[in-house]
Amino acid sequence: MVEKFNEKANALATEYWRLKEMTATDTSDNRLEEIEQLLEKGIGGKLREKLDAEAKELRKEKEDRSTAFLRLEDVKREILELTADLAPNLDLFEDGFFPYDSEYEPISEAFFSALTDIFGGEPQPSIKFKEATFSKAGIEVHSPDGDSSLKVLGYVMMIIQETAKKMLGMENNIDTCCMLLKQNEYAFIALEMLIREGVRLRIKEIKEISHHTDKEYKELMRDTYDRELVNGVEYLVSDEWEYNLVKEYNGEYEVTDFGEWVWRICNAEASKEEGWARKGISNSNLNIYKILKFLKR
Repeated sequence: MVEKFNEKANALATEYWRLKEMTATDTSDNRLEEIEQLLEKGIGGKLREKLDAEAKELRKEKEDRSTAFLRLEDVKREILELTADLAPNLDLFEDGFFPYDSEYEPISEAFFSALTDIFGGEPQPSIKFKEATFSKAGIEVHSPDGDSSLKVLGYVMMIIQETAKKMLGMENNIDTCCMLLKQNEYAFIALEMLIREGVRLRIKEIKEISHHTDKEYKELMRDTYDRELVNGVEYLVSDEWEYNLVKEYNGEYEVTDFGEWVWRICNAEASKEEGWARKGISNSNLNIYKILKFLKR
């Protein structure tokens, strides 16, 4: 499987987009209904011959689309199963890149578009993290923490693999993190603040932003809000997590790639604001009460 990963990924992506095109919204059903109504009325002559032929063709197209819908679901699962064991054929690290092994074809842009379409309903030509970018060129490492290239490689592959496992209903780290977040709603609030701002923040700044955006809830919980918010931040950087959602840098806190990824998935039920481009998060208008309702389920 490993040796054939790139080729298999590309073949599945090609089939995925072919089927997506076949199953796109089509108005031919209305045309078929109109023709069949005329035929039922007994219309004859050359017009009937023409309409009979067109109706036959439209019925075939309808049957093909129905089959394509079923096949598309199979291909989605095959892509996720392949991704759950993500194993691209890569060459040695050079000049900030893990290029694709020249003995194998590179992974196509179509595969990344298919995978991000399945993950978040928004096809993207690459998968971008703070620490690396995974694209048809290979994996570009740009770790802000100075981690080794192999550590970053393993990290970004883990995020993609765990997301695929979650969508397949398999045991995964994302579900574990969501459960841990549900145990501390203030950690969930603090994580949202860090993602929304998109920069490193001190505790004081997290409080100020939270007070401004969450005035009503703060007033309801005024005796405990600030203390619990601090505890929530400490919880996010504690040893509870196999992979950190937030990291501390000399008193400043920043969400990690995994933390942002977990947030997007955990928050899916609380907000319809999806989208896998990083810029979409900071502009989202999230409803804190929907989030808290989700947490208390």
